[in-house]
Amino acid sequence: MPYFDLRLGFAPSFHRGGSIRVEGDVTGLATFEARPTGLLPRLVFTLPVDACVMAAIHAGCSAMLAGWDDRWSESGCDGMSTGGTFASPGVEPRNFSLWSPVPGSAAHAMLRAVFDCFPPERCGGAAEELLESIRSYLDLQPPVTWYDEVPLRLRLAPWAHRNDANEIETRVRALSDHCNLVVDLSGFERPSRGLAQILPMHLLLKRNPAVHWRVQGKAGEALIAYGIAASAISAIERAPISEEGHPVVLGGYVVSSPELIALAQNGARLALVSALRRKFPMTVLEGAKAAAELIDILNTYQIQAD
Repeated sequence: MPYFDLRLGFAPSFHRGGSIRVEGDVTGLATFEARPTGLLPRLVFTLPVDACVMAAIHAGCSAMLAGWDDRWSESGCDGMSTGGTFASPGVEPRNFSLWSPVPGSAAHAMLRAVFDCFPPERCGGAAEELLESIRSYLDLQPPVTWYDEVPLRLRLAPWAHRNDANEIETRVRALSDHCNLVVDLSGFERPSRGLAQILPMHLLLKRNPAVHWRVQGKAGEALIAYGIAASAISAIERAPISEEGHPVVLGGYVVSSPELIALAQNGARLALVSALRRKFPMTVLEGAKAAAELIDILNTYQIQAD
C-alpha cells in the first residue's frame, strides 16, 4: 500500500475540538492532538496503527473522494464540522470539509476507520474523555466500554441513552459472578436523571459489595438514592474549567470575558466583584464568592498560550 498522510480537524458545536493525523504505509502512527485553550493544556496522544486499519483508512478516503457529494459540506447548528487533507504519492493533496456525516455514508465510513486507530479501551485520562465526546458526535462511541483492568471497569459513555439499555444489560449479564467491578460514571453527563433506565441497577445491586462506583463531583447522591452505600462510591473532583477552557465560578457561571480574567489576574477584588455583577445576575455576596473563586482558579491553573 502506498504511503499516505491524512489530517483531520474536528470542531464540535459545544465541546472542545481536536485533530488527528494518520501517517504511514503498511503500518503507521495515529496522533490525536488538542491545542491549548484557556486553562486547558495541550494534549497529544499517539498510538501505532496496524496494517488492517491502515488499509481500511486508505480505502475509505479513496472511496469518499471518488464519490464526493457536496452536500457533505453543508453545515448545521448542532453537530461537528471536520476539515481534512488526504495526500499520497502520485495523488494531489485533496482538501475536504464534512458536517456530521450520517452513518452509512462514505464519509462516515472513512471516519469510522480513522477512529479505529483509537479504540476506547486503549485510551485513558484526558484523551479518553475528549475522544469520547468527539466520537459521540459521530455516533461512534459505544454506550459502554469495558476496560480489562483489576478490578474490571465498566465506563458509561457521556451520552448513553435508555435505548442502549438492552445492550448494556446483555453485557452485564455476561459477567462472571465472581469478578469485582467498577462502574465508572465519571464521564456520564447526566447521572442524576434516568440512570435506572440505562443501567441494569437490579443486577448491579445484586453483586454488591463487589461493585464500586466512580462518579464526578456530587453525582454520588443519585446512587445513594438507589440504595448504594456511600462507602462504595468514589468521587472524582473536576477542575472548575469549562469544555472550552474557561473558568467556572459558583458552579455554573462560565467566565470568558478578558476584562474579568485581567481583573482576577491582577487581584483587583473589589473591581472584580462589580464587574461580575454587571456581567451576571449576582448578589453582592455571590459576587464576592465568585471573585474569590476566580482569583483562586487563575492562581492554580496557568493560562495556556495558543
